[in-house]
Amino acid sequence: MCPQCNAPLTPHRFARSVVCSYCGATVQLEEGVVSAAVFQAAFRAWNSPESYGVPSWISIGESHWALDQLISHGAISDVYTGQRARWPTELTIVKLLRNQQDSALFENEWKILQLLQHSEAQGADTFGRLIPQPVLHGNITAGSYAGKNVSIFRWASGFYHTFDEIIQVYPQGIDPQASIWVWRRILEMLSFLHNSGIVHGAVFPSHLLAQENEHGVRIVGYSSAGHFGEKLNSISHYYESFYPQPAQSSLILTPQLDLVMSARCIMVILGGNLETGSLPSTVPDQLAQIVKRIALKVTVDSTKENAWAIREELGDIAKIAYGPPRFIPIVMPS
Repeated sequence: MCPQCNAPLTPHRFARSVVCSYCGATVQLEEGVVSAAVFQAAFRAWNSPESYGVPSWISIGESHWALDQLISHGAISDVYTGQRARWPTELTIVKLLRNQQDSALFENEWKILQLLQHSEAQGADTFGRLIPQPVLHGNITAGSYAGKNVSIFRWASGFYHTFDEIIQVYPQGIDPQASIWVWRRILEMLSFLHNSGIVHGAVFPSHLLAQENEHGVRIVGYSSAGHFGEKLNSISHYYESFYPQPAQSSLILTPQLDLVMSARCIMVILGGNLETGSLPSTVPDQLAQIVKRIALKVTVDSTKENAWAIREELGDIAKIAYGPPRFIPIVMPS
């Protein structure tokens, strides 16, 4: 700790001095002068949520996190914005498991995201940063919700709205031209997952986030994800219509499953009807054909369709239907 401003110091392990990045003081490091007891007391004060007046916080061992706003009531967890309960801080997303009976799904999401962080698939350096970034996972040892399971992820700026919210704002459908870049971003992420040997298994509107004022989409909600050929570990009855029909507990994880779900999300965000398989007349014929071709499949035991190939096909359709690319945002209420 800096003796002048009490900020944390991070010297090189062999350094004899360090310049404080906060107040500019040059601090000499002499083991014979530093009191271990004084240092430990200063560390405890700096690392304690009470020192910063944090009203609601959770602890995992010596790591403390402030809970801010509840932003989602997911299928198995409540999702909050949060931050480290100290300074300097770190913005995060905090997921709290509601019922212990769902702990297997909760643990599975963390395991899958850890595997993807170590993926060696093509594009891993890029796409590995576009999935939820794990920070900490475990059992809450103190503070609010002590005893509950928690997963903490890095905050990704700009991803505020799920596709469910977009559908509510645009019940008649978004601009079909915008749907092309939306689906292409989804397919890029699915291609990375599939090349890593992973199937998401729950590509629903609630698990798709659109980036504000940009052409970005993120896929979240990996509790149902698994390796090719494994049995899907859970079925969402709320989103039953997004599975290949009929939705069965015996579904097997294949890339085709993710592709069908993604196309059904696009059908709905275009203002289409999943029951009838229809799309508004404003959707260009070639775009409507590819959406229906993927969305209306009733089996997922084939891997003939490829996420990246569909992405490229959409690019060709966009050139024919709309000409040169241009920025088409999805404007949401502030």
